[in-house]
Amino acid sequence: MPTTITCHFPVTVRITGNPSPAALERLGEVVEQALIARLGFARAKVAAAGFPEIVPAEVPDPPGAAP
Repeated sequence: MPTTITCHFPVTVRITGNPSPAALERLGEVVEQALIARLGFARAKVAAAGFPEIVPAEVPDPPGAAP
């Protein structure tokens, strides 16, 4: 039976200056794409270490990623 490990971690975003409301709205998308990229990196590192069956949770591919 597969084992599931759930991890929760906070995300802190530091903003300098005085961003516009549009910039703050876009920030959510930027953070989401950064998290997708980092989870993809983690998945690749775990697989490269010889544990392809142990992967972080599935996340959508970032826009522009090759199929």
